[in-house]
Amino acid sequence: MHRAYAEHPGKLVQDPDLAQLSAMLKAIDAGDRIIKGRLELFTCSRRRKLTARQQQDLQRREPQSLADSPLGPLVSDTAQNLLVNLTSLMSLLFVDYDCSTITPNDFEPCPDKPSVVNTINHSLAAVVERVHRGFLNEFWKAVQYKVDVATCDIYAFRPQSSFEPTDNSLMSFHYFFIDVTRGLILFIGSVTRSRGSARGGMDSDSDLMISGDSASSASKRSSSMGSSSNLRDGEYAFVGDDAMSD
Repeated sequence: MHRAYAEHPGKLVQDPDLAQLSAMLKAIDAGDRIIKGRLELFTCSRRRKLTARQQQDLQRREPQSLADSPLGPLVSDTAQNLLVNLTSLMSLLFVDYDCSTITPNDFEPCPDKPSVVNTINHSLAAVVERVHRGFLNEFWKAVQYKVDVATCDIYAFRPQSSFEPTDNSLMSFHYFFIDVTRGLILFIGSVTRSRGSARGGMDSDSDLMISGDSASSASKRSSSMGSSSNLRDGEYAFVGDDAMSD
């Protein structure tokens, strides 16, 4: 049974399963690269719209978005509500950065779900899978338990201008799985930097999860989550799926 998170509208949800996965993805030692992943669950407000000032600012900066945008026409309450929730979540994810200038054109719909899954699998989760057999399977089980991947709308954050948290990265992705029925947004993001670049920032060797003793301790956590997986390209696991027992 899925929890109803309506008691905390428009806020991050403290979910222990996702927190455990996110901790394992916090800083992954991939040799010459450091990969930092993150999962967050956000409960949406269903009634919030742009303020009059925000609408005026949007009309000044991107007047065409009122009639058409990646999120839909911003004259509609639905598109405004989606933009407000996405920008609210962004401001919680990147508290040290100004997210007030984010516009609808900084987001891109992702109708090709297998492609999104492949990106997450190959660029993030599969790196941990090499050390902790079964992680990839349990990752998607946890995701599917929180949001219905099959019916979610997925958007990617692809800023039109510089965005400091991802500047100078080797690669990055920021996906938003929007489950309208449950009123939730699941964020899955990753930033990959060169080892030298990562050490020049906020990372430290003590954060690295896939090396030395930290791999051993993380393995114990992973082993308590489930058995090994063998997912093919574009696949994700479903809770209760018969294929999970193969």
